[in-house]
Amino acid sequence: MIRAILLTVLVVVFFYIVWINNIFAPHAEYEIPEEHEKIIMDVKYAKEGRELFIQNCAACHSVRYDSLYPSSIQANPILQSLQEKYGKVLPNDIYQAVFANDLNTLKESFGKVPPDLSTSYLVKGPGYLYNFILKPQEILPGTTMPPVMTGRPEETAKIVAYLKSVAEPPPEEKSKRKVMGVVTIGYFIVMGVLIWLWRDRILKRIGLH
Repeated sequence: MIRAILLTVLVVVFFYIVWINNIFAPHAEYEIPEEHEKIIMDVKYAKEGRELFIQNCAACHSVRYDSLYPSSIQANPILQSLQEKYGKVLPNDIYQAVFANDLNTLKESFGKVPPDLSTSYLVKGPGYLYNFILKPQEILPGTTMPPVMTGRPEETAKIVAYLKSVAEPPPEEKSKRKVMGVVTIGYFIVMGVLIWLWRDRILKRIGLH
């Protein structure tokens, strides 16, 4: 019974951290002008933000969730054949193996491969992204990120709106995930109790309880 209770507590703590109070997420405060925050939160700007991302960011960064890859890879004819075989979002191991030369070129230029930004909105939050894209050296001194969006705050907000649209599932999908989480917790609780009862029954059968 103690094991079942412990397992239940661990599951509840896990989902609490993921859903309610993610201790691993950044908690620093980054200001966004109100008019630009409205842009970020408005899904209608995501399409324009995507075009701005392609023009200003795709030379180095990928957004694999949206089938966007660095420009050198996007221009490689092998990409289309791979996407026909594996789907628009390539498996990461295939992606890294086939385009190793392109990724190494980026690494030589920047010291490391510029990160994929598919989940950057969820990991960093809108405030950090907006300020980092707008003034990278001020937010992260020494970064190799070039200040391509300096002096372009409205366009920067639209790029963040695009990254938000890629990272976050639609409302109906969010609801499904929440239901799935509740069902998963319930499953672990029920299975823990059943396993304990079955163990108790086995111990009685062999005379150890």
